[in-house]
Amino acid sequence: MKHVLIVAVVALVLPAAAFGWDGTYATGDVAGTSIHIVVSDSYPVDETLPQSWATYLGSTPHGAELSSLTLNLMPPAVLESRRYCGSAALACYDPSTDTMYASPEDQLDEPSALEIATHEYGHHLAINRFNPPWAAEDYGTKRWASYENICARAAAGTASPGDEGNAYGQNPGEAFAESYRVLALTGLGQTPSSWDIVDQSFYPDATALQLLQEDITSPWSGSTLHHVRGSFGNGGSRTIGVQSTLDGTFVARLHAPSSARLQLELYSGSTPVARGRTNVRFEICGQRALTLKVRRLSGRGSFTVDISKP
Repeated sequence: MKHVLIVAVVALVLPAAAFGWDGTYATGDVAGTSIHIVVSDSYPVDETLPQSWATYLGSTPHGAELSSLTLNLMPPAVLESRRYCGSAALACYDPSTDTMYASPEDQLDEPSALEIATHEYGHHLAINRFNPPWAAEDYGTKRWASYENICARAAAGTASPGDEGNAYGQNPGEAFAESYRVLALTGLGQTPSSWDIVDQSFYPDATALQLLQEDITSPWSGSTLHHVRGSFGNGGSRTIGVQSTLDGTFVARLHAPSSARLQLELYSGSTPVARGRTNVRFEICGQRALTLKVRRLSGRGSFTVDISKP
């Protein structure tokens, strides 16, 4: 499939034939969501056209972000103009306005218009999710991206977040949208078309699809915080094991009386990755087990460590 992700704001001056009629259409989902759909005046006024698209989108996996979507339906020739999606593009999405541009017409030897639009909805979903310290539209959603090791792959050069050019096939943002297409189509009992616009190594297994579904229905909302307490007499260190299934920011803060000089040390395996007197910070990038040590330098007394992880 050929898709283009628009990153520029759509021009305000529109050709006269581009948009003709519009309305707000119920999607039929359990939340009672409606979306705004604009139809080119190249098509006769027929409410069944936008309503069928609204109903389809309501049947795919989604959250509250569906209500913010605007869908513009237009002929392929208009869609492929430089003003919208560009040459050879069959659909596109503008993240600056939460707007999807698509043709309602199926094209010869291409996936159906609805399937192509499903990929673009994956971009809309990502732009409305959080995956700090990365952008979900570039890396994918938190659970999916962590399971697919997008951070580690980007560091190794086998993933190219945000690359819409020569490394398009290694772009995890596009892989996420394709994974969403697979999730949506299989959930509807349909067979998705071939996986050919991104590298096969991104193809989602059952766990990846399950985690993507969780990112849709129960979006990651922030780090978890817990507290570990201990004390020193004459001992040298206390060890705290840390497990994380998610990539993101790890922070530990130490609270201790002034009579005790303590130090935090963080390890990945036997490799030290961070050290500090009162706090340590580390970006988890594929590491699933860390070891935090509270080391006694002098003095004695109780301490508390606040641990925040994704």
